[in-house]
Amino acid sequence: MDHTYFAEISWDDDAGVWYVSDTDFPGLVAEAASESVLLEKIRDLIPELYELNQHLFDQPAPEAIPLRMTSRRLETIRLAG
Repeated sequence: MDHTYFAEISWDDDAGVWYVSDTDFPGLVAEAASESVLLEKIRDLIPELYELNQHLFDQPAPEAIPLRMTSRRLETIRLAG
């Protein structure tokens, strides 16, 4: 498979969850209370979503799918004084 998919995960401070904020993998939507649990969910969802959306891919099913995952979180840091 030539294409490397991506998934950006972000922290939602109001909801208190990590979630998939941007991705090019069809159907990938998930959230979890911790970053590590969200990564586990993503690893479980990718094979299921590939099977369900196989008609969207223009090649036979590969053994593995490359997925570049990045995370971001905005922190507000108070300064002394």
